[in-house]
Formats: sequence, C-alpha cells, structure tokens
Amino acid sequence: MPTIDRVSLIRALAFVGTMALIWTIRPAAAMTFSTQPDGSGRQIVVGTGKIESGDSERLRKALKGAGRDGFGHKTLSLDSPGGSVGEAFAMVAVMDQEQVSTIVPGGATCASACAQILFLSGLHRVVTDGGRLGLHSCHDAKDRSRSMACNEAIAQNALARGTPYGSILAFMHFTAPGQVRWLDSREADCWGFTQWPPGSGRGVKKGDVAPCILKPTASASGRVMAAADRDDWEGDRPPVSPAGGPSTPPG
Repeated sequence: MPTIDRVSLIRALAFVGTMALIWTIRPAAAMTFSTQPDGSGRQIVVGTGKIESGDSERLRKALKGAGRDGFGHKTLSLDSPGGSVGEAFAMVAVMDQEQVSTIVPGGATCASACAQILFLSGLHRVVTDGGRLGLHSCHDAKDRSRSMACNEAIAQNALARGTPYGSILAFMHFTAPGQVRWLDSREADCWGFTQWPPGSGRGVKKGDVAPCILKPTASASGRVMAAADRDDWEGDRPPVSPAGGPSTPPG
C-alpha cells in the first residue's frame, strides 16, 4: 500500500512548478473571491472562475473576513473549471494556515485542479446534492502527454489528507487528459472523495474502504465527457511571459 513520502512529494511538487502546466476544462474568467453568509449567517468565502497567478494572495485576503464553524474551520465554496496547478498548491498552503474546509454547492462544478487539489485539501469536504466534481489526468502543456510526476504529486497530497490513494490515482490513470469523469454528490461519497463533518450521516468513515473502490473502475457511474474542441483545453498552451516566451506557473 502506498505511503506518504514527504521527500518524494516535495520533489514532485518542485517538478510540477517547473513545468508549463495549466489544468482546466474550458476558458473562464479568473477566480474571484467574495464573502457571503451561509444558512446560519456565518461568513464563508465563495471562489468562482479559473485558478490563475495571484489567486493564493487574493484567497488569503478573502479568508480574513470569514467566520469559523463549530470545528474551528473556515469554509471555501468552490465553482471552478480548474487552472494553474502551481497556483492551486500555493492556495492549499494558505488553506492549511487558515484551517479551511471545502464545499461544492448544488449547481456548482469543481473540476481538474479545483477538484483534485483545492477541494481534496479541505479539512471537511462536502459536495451537496446538485454539485459535481470533474476529474481527469494532469498533462504537459507542451505535447499533451500525461504528466506522471504531476499526477503523483496530486495523489500524494490527497492521500496525506485522507482521500484513498487508489481512488484519486485510478481516475487520473484511466481518464485521459482530454476527458473528464464527472461525479455527483453520491458518487463523490462512494469513491471516498468527500469527508463530511461528524454526525452528518454522509460519506465514508475514517478507516473504512470506500465502496466504489471495491467495484471495477469501468462500472463507475461517473460520466465521461470528451473534449469536443481541443482548443477549449487551455492545458495545451503554456502561459506567455511579457517577452513573448513560455513562462512557468507559480508554486
């Protein structure tokens, strides 16, 4: 069974930081952050749009206005197609400092770097009915090839935070960079991607095997969507520096 190797994880993350990787589903506006009251009146942060350079600092500022729940956590609500892998990991560092739980509310989608990095880094992780997670493989912007180092870094981060290693790595290995497997709330629970607060009666308990891991991957009910237009995948274009040459993402 895989173990958490901190040295390997740090090396993999460093490798990710040197690659021109943008991980997203479709073109979208840059991520914006706002604070809004939840059902109890507590202020939570709502993040929408594509993950881009500078979002970690914008998130840090937004979290200053968020309240804490009964577990001492702040909450980040997500609706994003993904984006910069390096910036997503920088945002996770902020989330760790602020003790953040994540939620994908009904009607929202959280895909790629949003799902497999931001969402899975929450202390509590909830996809409410009507919300969806989108999962696929990380890839090199230069030649569209599957990036195993990037996938491994993401899998190790998820494992360190309680997501079954087999679940996250299976989706990245068996779903091509040009495809997305969508999971609804119940499917996210079944694969062990969520971690509901104690007493909620939802999700897989710590120490238990996620039910869907016991089923063949091909039988998962998550829908697979192929990209109709390869130009819609911004992962195949590295960011461009002011000088006109490729630049590497932050992180």
